[in-house]
Amino acid sequence: MAPLCSFGQVATNKAFNTNIRTVQLHKEGWAHSYPILTLNKNENLELSFDELDSDTKSYNYSIELCDANWEPSLLMESEYIIGNNQNPVLDYQFSFNTSIDYVHYNLKFPNDDFKIRYSGNYIIKIYEDFDVEHPVLTWRFMVVEQRVDIFPQVKYAVNAELRKAMQEISVTVQHPNFGISNPLQEVKMTIMQNQRSDNALENIQPQFIKNNELVYNYNRELMFEGGNEYRWLDIRSIRFQSDRIKDITFHDPFYHVEMVPDPILYDASYFFRNDFNGRYVVEVQEDRDPELEADYVMVHFNLPRSEPMVGGDIYVIGGLSNWEMNENSKMTYNFMTKTYELRMMLKQGFYNYMFAYKANDSRSATVAPFEGSHGQTENDYLIIMYYRGIGDNYDRIVGIRQTNSLKPTVN
Repeated sequence: MAPLCSFGQVATNKAFNTNIRTVQLHKEGWAHSYPILTLNKNENLELSFDELDSDTKSYNYSIELCDANWEPSLLMESEYIIGNNQNPVLDYQFSFNTSIDYVHYNLKFPNDDFKIRYSGNYIIKIYEDFDVEHPVLTWRFMVVEQRVDIFPQVKYAVNAELRKAMQEISVTVQHPNFGISNPLQEVKMTIMQNQRSDNALENIQPQFIKNNELVYNYNRELMFEGGNEYRWLDIRSIRFQSDRIKDITFHDPFYHVEMVPDPILYDASYFFRNDFNGRYVVEVQEDRDPELEADYVMVHFNLPRSEPMVGGDIYVIGGLSNWEMNENSKMTYNFMTKTYELRMMLKQGFYNYMFAYKANDSRSATVAPFEGSHGQTENDYLIIMYYRGIGDNYDRIVGIRQTNSLKPTVN
């Protein structure tokens, strides 16, 4: 089979068909988990998505191994897959009593059709019939072989000027039972904040090398904006307005949810609030089966500002936008109302989101101009350890650890 992505092309979480919505990939039974499998353990991931249509499609799926930079691996699929790597998606159901018809698809893997032989970065690809070259959906996941112990610490920045707004990460990796001959060439680390890829720190090398221990304790290199707690949107009901909704109207074929204009929080004091760190949950208050009975509604976001920002664009980010900054999540400035506006079609549920500014020449975005940035904000961090030994031809993931700026480290 041909590679799912051409060489030099980075694999991303992307729906290529605009009718594909509400893509979720997580551990089976744990909706807010990272899509991570432990090699040779009896674990499964669950992929689900909706297609806005009244007819089913003949979908198939495959997976592909990528390197540490999410580019296609040089390995043949027969080297990292046991079994058949081209299989049908057979689990689907039709929406019930919704204004917008959709088909809900569900897939659990690995399964009886295939097993995964190696650790590393992977993508799963959904395509119609056997048209591998034209996917409707690609999504990232990871497989880890836990060979090293990772001990992260999230702390205030040492620098006094950055202390109020930034969070600094230090990491110690112990590997007494895993030989690493040349750490500067064989290992590299990635750190992600709240599932964001735009501001991820990648290809990090150890600062100090000790006996069976690698230390990453840089001064300014491993820092993130603290940001703020996420804003929320509650559209679990279209009969009753939650506290941040101004109006709900129906204009065939959609319910339209007009949100109360969002305040800019740049100068506001920090206030702790429990959130999902950008995630969302599909839920309906009046019905029993949200996967099939939740409706799709058009949500209108509003961010007042006296004048437009130049040199870049403003986006609504979070799980609701697949953490992507593209045309679907970009706001436009209305000169008549002096407001940034965005319409986004979302399935009923409870959502977290933020506003972010991305300069035209920048890879990463900043939330500080709209949300403020505070060193005490609660954030999730994911630390990923890649290893490619001398003579190896693929990148293994030999350790993953999730931690939180306010809570103890968890696996």
